[in-house]
Amino acid sequence: MSSEQVAALNKIVAMIDQKAAEFKNEYMRWPESKRFANRKLVLDLIDDANTLGHAVKPVPTDLLEDLKRLGEQLQRLR
Repeated sequence: MSSEQVAALNKIVAMIDQKAAEFKNEYMRWPESKRFANRKLVLDLIDDANTLGHAVKPVPTDLLEDLKRLGEQLQRLR
């Protein structure tokens, strides 16, 4: 089951990368409602990745720290 968890984590991280890059590039052009919705989507994906990452053995601590920093950056962008 661990390989399935790793594959799922990789898919979530790919979605985070795509959505976070789009958010950072476009957020100033978007209306506030779209900024809020997209930021929440990325933050929810980060939470999901964090939960799944802690279930994988060994825990990918570097990845989880990177996601934590990304989440903190997105929290500051309003």
